Formats: sequence, structure tokens, C-alpha cells
Amino acid sequence: MKKNYFALLFIAFASIAAFAQTTVVRTTTTTTTNPQTTTYRALPTGHSGLNVGASFMLPVYELNDYASAGFSADVNYLMPVAPLLNMGIASGYGVVYNDTDYIFDYYEKEDAQFIPVALATRYVPTNQIEFGADFGYAIGVSDQFNGGFYYRPMIGFNLNEKIQLNLSYTGVSNNSWITWSTLNFGFMFNLN
Repeated sequence: MKKNYFALLFIAFASIAAFAQTTVVRTTTTTTTNPQTTTYRALPTGHSGLNVGASFMLPVYELNDYASAGFSADVNYLMPVAPLLNMGIASGYGVVYNDTDYIFDYYEKEDAQFIPVALATRYVPTNQIEFGADFGYAIGVSDQFNGGFYYRPMIGFNLNEKIQLNLSYTGVSNNSWITWSTLNFGFMFNLN
């Protein structure tokens, strides 16, 4: 099953890269002194390129019963694929720190950890704000967490061309453990 997820992500990323382009808007003005002036300006592209960041994770729902805090390190590479739309790949590392010593009185509980491999999309209506989501598979790193379907909707506030503050929700659904649910508060740095 994991091979299917990776193959799907590879195909999606390869097709995105094949059609990546920079989009510009052409504005033509006519005045009596200057008959025709054409101006080109790029549409907002958000934080396209290589981005790295970190987030504080606050467990919610079922996960809140076992953990009180977490941390994630994030990396993504985004390319403009259409006007106001960026797509690319995302990965990183996430961990929540457990509060209890035993789960179901059988197993010693360890910190739950995962590495996501995802397709990232970002809608960029202005230079100051981005909406997006990551979809893919979370590979479980710890013994207690096997991984599962990974999804992360987000909203980002671009402070400038290099720094973004973001708010997101991370969910990992699987059949063998509780659903991973966290609210995330973080930042991203554009390295281009």
C-alpha cells in the first residue's frame, strides 16, 4: 500500500514540474501624450521554491488524552503551476510527547513520531496570505504509531518575501491507533 502512495506522489510531482511556468498580467494604457504603454507584472506566487520551518503542535480530540504538546519540522518545495496556484512536495518530522507511562496497561508508551510524504498545494490570492493543504502518507517512526493517511489544511500569513507565519491542522488516520489530531502554530522561511 505504501508503494502505491509513493508512486502516486511521484507521478503528481512529475506532472506538476512538466507544466510549471511564471504567470504575468499584461496591462495596456492609452493616453494622449503616450499612445500605448504596456506594463507586465507577475501575479502573487507566495513562497514558491524551497521552504523550511517549524511548528508547535497542540494535540486535540483523542490524542489530547495521551499527550499535551508536540513539535514538527517542515520542509516543502513549491512551484507555480497556474495563476495564483503553487504545487509541490512536502515532508518533515512530527512528534508528540506522551504524558502517561502506560497505554491500556500493556505497553509502555513512547512518544508518537512520524515522517510525512505529501503533495502540497497553495492558493495565493494576495502577497500577504496563502491557503493550502498537504495530502499524502505519514510513515510511523515509533513502535506505537504505524502511520496512515496524512492531511494538513493550512492558512499562511506572509510577513515578507522570506518569512511566513502559519496556522494549520494535522490529521493522520489509520486503523490501528487513535487518530492523530493537532492544531499547529508555526513559521516558514523561504530559502530562495
